[in-house]
Amino acid sequence: MPAAAEVLYLSYNGIGEPLVESQVLAYLRRLAATGLRFTLLTFERRPLAGEHEAALRESLAADGIRWYWLRSRAGWGPLSALLDVRRGLAVVRALHARHGFRLVHARSFLPALIAQRFKRRSGVPFLNDLRGFWVDEKVYRGRLRGDGAVYRIAKRLEAQVLRDSDYIVSLSERGARELAGFAAWRGGTLPPLATIPTCVDLERFRPAPARTPAQPLLGYVGSLSEEYLPEEVVAWFAAVRARLPQSRLELVTRSATAPLQAALARHGVPADCVQLHALPPAQVPARIQRFDAALSFIRPHFAKLASCPTKVGEYLACGVPVISNGGIGDLDALLGAGDTGCVLADFAPEARARSVDHLQRLWQDPALATRCRALAECHFSLAEGCARYAAAYARLLGTTG
Repeated sequence: MPAAAEVLYLSYNGIGEPLVESQVLAYLRRLAATGLRFTLLTFERRPLAGEHEAALRESLAADGIRWYWLRSRAGWGPLSALLDVRRGLAVVRALHARHGFRLVHARSFLPALIAQRFKRRSGVPFLNDLRGFWVDEKVYRGRLRGDGAVYRIAKRLEAQVLRDSDYIVSLSERGARELAGFAAWRGGTLPPLATIPTCVDLERFRPAPARTPAQPLLGYVGSLSEEYLPEEVVAWFAAVRARLPQSRLELVTRSATAPLQAALARHGVPADCVQLHALPPAQVPARIQRFDAALSFIRPHFAKLASCPTKVGEYLACGVPVISNGGIGDLDALLGAGDTGCVLADFAPEARARSVDHLQRLWQDPALATRCRALAECHFSLAEGCARYAAAYARLLGTTG
């Protein structure tokens, strides 16, 4: 890889979001240590406090990362998203005049749209880092109609961006297989494609000393919005309590908790056996280490075939077995063997009961935590993920002057 190559990284997520720390900055710090020079451009939903912004910029600079940001109009509709693309493109051109980028790494669809338009004028190649099927995610979340004109226009833009990509990264093998069949490739050539899941810093997320769960602590980390099925989380925990009345549930989330509280009441779960925490990212590993099993439920949809829940790798890295539902990324294949958790075929009471039976058997196996950790090391290693990105960068930088 050419020394000191200038790389622009575009993120539509704001700098303070937990996933940016784990899924953007963790990678950039390691890749910058190889000699690459990174410029990070983020889109911020809220204004940043001056002192906090200055301290963060200084900290990132010490890690070899220049940071710039734009105020995002996200959430104001399709026209506002396109305005973000237009404003972002203007800033990218100005930054290119200053730093001379050799490569653009675009995280998700709107940054890829910016990178595509920048490439048309500058010739700078771009890596299209898919974070799921973005357009279909909008349908999944009720923000677009799947039979509407805006959806059809967005899908045409998506096809154009995919065709113009110089390299594509998918979060899952299932997503990569779907990509291979996309209509975008008809009459064209599929760009180089790699699968890199949401990786985990295995030094931060480590197993705690083994213990036998006499009073099982079940855990959950992340959003409790509707797509993450808080009703099913509570229903599953109620099924555990029916078998193991001393069980407790601990949730680490920044989401509003009113829907969860209502679900607890509906399922007759006492409030005193459930704990809620809103923790900074640095404190999350120690909390996960306390779990005896952890949940990752997501409402299935075509868009979710290209997903990889960050929490799953974090759970496994801490030696914690995972209870998931099927139809989400590669989880059926990863957890389907049943020796590191359980995949529910559906949310029927019988499926819940079978998963509880299975979990009780797993808890009797002293090698459980070791197997979970080994799966994380094999599939979710941050070092391996960085190596795959470095290989992609080297391939693209080798084609530029």
